[in-house]
Amino acid sequence: MRILFSKVQRPPLSASLQGRVFRLSSRISRIHPFSFFTALLLSFFFDFSIWLPTLCKIVALLLQAGILVRLIFEERYLWARFRRLPLKKKLIPITLFAIALLFYLEKGWLLAGSWADGGESLRYTYRLYSMIFLGAAFSIYAMRLKTIGQFLERLHLRPAQTMALSFALVILLGALLLSLPQVVIDPSRISFVDALFTATSATTVTGLSLFPISDYYERSGLWVILLLIQLGGLGIMTFGALFSLISKRDLRLDEAVALQGVLEPSSIGVVRREIGAIFIMTLAIEAVGTLLLWFSFQGENGRPLFTALFHSISAFCNAGFSLFPANLEGRVTDLPVNLVIALLIVLGGLGFPVLHNLGSYPLFRKNRSGWRLTFHSKVVLSISAGLLLAGTVGIFIFEYRGVLAPLPWRHKWMAAAFQSVTARTAGFNTLNIGLVSDATLFLLILLMWIGGSPISTAGGIKTTTFGVMLATLRSLLRRREEVELFRRSLSPQVTQKALSVGVTSSALMALLLLLLLAVEGGGFREVLFEAVSAFNTVGLSTGITPRFSPLGKLILVVIMFVGRIGPLTLAFCLAERAAKGSYRYPQERVIVG
Repeated sequence: MRILFSKVQRPPLSASLQGRVFRLSSRISRIHPFSFFTALLLSFFFDFSIWLPTLCKIVALLLQAGILVRLIFEERYLWARFRRLPLKKKLIPITLFAIALLFYLEKGWLLAGSWADGGESLRYTYRLYSMIFLGAAFSIYAMRLKTIGQFLERLHLRPAQTMALSFALVILLGALLLSLPQVVIDPSRISFVDALFTATSATTVTGLSLFPISDYYERSGLWVILLLIQLGGLGIMTFGALFSLISKRDLRLDEAVALQGVLEPSSIGVVRREIGAIFIMTLAIEAVGTLLLWFSFQGENGRPLFTALFHSISAFCNAGFSLFPANLEGRVTDLPVNLVIALLIVLGGLGFPVLHNLGSYPLFRKNRSGWRLTFHSKVVLSISAGLLLAGTVGIFIFEYRGVLAPLPWRHKWMAAAFQSVTARTAGFNTLNIGLVSDATLFLLILLMWIGGSPISTAGGIKTTTFGVMLATLRSLLRRREEVELFRRSLSPQVTQKALSVGVTSSALMALLLLLLLAVEGGGFREVLFEAVSAFNTVGLSTGITPRFSPLGKLILVVIMFVGRIGPLTLAFCLAERAAKGSYRYPQERVIVG
């Protein structure tokens, strides 16, 4: 009897509780699916009803609370069997449920605050949040459908496609956060299109703005914008160049070796260390920039530290966002601010391989014979210095009697040099771009088209691409078969890749410009400048961005996204080793030129 009694023991409290929860979730999960769709449909009609709006919204909130309970105890995704799913499948329902819960709470907050003013000012915001909630809730349930499940199972995205999708999801999440009433000073002044435009401009580190962000967003909204800028800047470096190396674990060995030369590491095994070095170097440079700018922003709006931090991150990530209503036009004669921000922009635009090469210089050692400047660093530094010098001299000559006329002699050169630095990809401006001459605008367009350097926070076709194109042209003029640069020969794959990136980027920009011109009116040069600035993620503007229609703003959103993702995706595809066929066609001649 003692043995039998010892075998019959009460289960632990945790196991008993888990059993009760499992039985409860099983009962709830057996509710007929039609009730779920009925609740969604009824809550939609109640939310958008024009009769007894307050009472109907309360009923809709109650129905949607039931929907949340139904989703919490969803057997397949969110509770009982959730721990058995792989990580990728876990993140999708968790994110969707978090969005649904967040906007359900926001709907309740808006409804509670709408009794004071009748809710007219936030009516469209409330309906937008309803659509987001219903869409997220339905998406969670739709994942159980067999067809959608099989589609997700068979969907194998390439690294470049995954990178583009991750940027799109970050932009969408940022737009949702920037549309919350808690982060906006006056919610009635900002639409979801405006929030989407701002999130896209921040994530793609473009810097185009529809309004002064410090006048429209609370401190929390500015932190969201700053986070998007940092994610976009680091994402371009890590996911643009390093993500391809990390993904080698899923690729064949020959494909891994083909992309190993992106960062010139000693082996693929040190890539993680390279990523850590990128983050450490980025945070160190931004911290030093914040400290230097903090001394110049003392007494600025009572928050000099946050202002310095915001401008330091925005400058290093080449975003161009500023907390001042007129950007940096009021700081045109401030030498410390101009020097620090210009230096941060240059460091962010040089790229990590160049910074790593320069940072390895044995400054405190007597024997420096083992250190050398890499070929990539020579190309980047020479092309960058030439472009900065040409831009400075050109802006000084073209605007000597223009926007630079009121400034003293030395401030003329400083303003011209600063604008030459920012025109490459940053977007800060100490001069009013809307008042410059056509010659200066065309010069800025050329600088924006070239952009910064590879594996950096910059946009454009990149300095190395431009340098290889110039070297190819020089070889053709000299009738030489090999393309030479710094007494080194370039492989045909490099020249083909440079020409492909340059031609494809120009073609995409021309096509999107044509679409923008067909939708928006105004002067051709202003729209052209705006499109080039958006496509190359620069952020300079002549001041016509706020006057664009909602459709024009959405086109600019597409231009910024394609301008950031398109060249990177193309570069990734071209980085793969070309397949050699087993046959070759006969050669023929064609007259060119």
